[in-house]
Formats: sequence, structure tokens, C-alpha cells
Amino acid sequence: MQADLKQLKGIFIKMSEDGFDIKSSLKWSFYFIDKKKQQLEKLYREMEQHDYWIENFEENDENEWVLKVSKIDILNPEKLHKRNIAFNELANYCDVKLYDGWDVEKLCDSKS
Repeated sequence: MQADLKQLKGIFIKMSEDGFDIKSSLKWSFYFIDKKKQQLEKLYREMEQHDYWIENFEENDENEWVLKVSKIDILNPEKLHKRNIAFNELANYCDVKLYDGWDVEKLCDSKS
């Protein structure tokens, strides 16, 4: 995944406009892809000691495994940028084909 701090700053502005409390804990999810399930399992063993959990782990239509890990955290654009760089490096270190990016969810929407 291409890490771009300027783009992340814009995304955080949009998130704030969309009602995300970007200064509070949110559920952050990160995606990794490889043809070999065991490579992703190796990568997850590196992550689980940092409070990540497996959200989803399944094979896609291209016969590749997709690992989605999540963590409750408070991130700002700079921290997320550093995490994207670190996850690109971790994927490389674990011989995983691709760190495929992230998404974020609110923990609780008190306005509903």
C-alpha cells in the first residue's frame, strides 16, 4: 500500500466532518493478502502481541487469503502514516504479498 501523509490528513478532515470523533478511540482494521495462508498466520503472530485480533480470515475469488486484523486505538494522520509504513515493512518481512490498507469504524454512535 502506498503511504501518503498528505492524503491521510485530508481523510481525517473528512472523517471529522462525517461525525467521527477523531480524538477518541475507534476500531481500526488492516488488511493483508497472500496466496499462502501460513504466511498470513506468521504475520498475525507478530501482531497479536500488540493487541490486534483477527476480524476475518478467508479466501477470496482469486484464491488468495485475506487477513483482516483490528484494534481499538486513537490514531492521528501521522500515527496512521507510520503504521502504514510499518505494516508495509512487516508484510515484506513475513513474505506476505500485500498490505492492502485500512478502514475505520465508530465504536458507538450515541446519535442513533
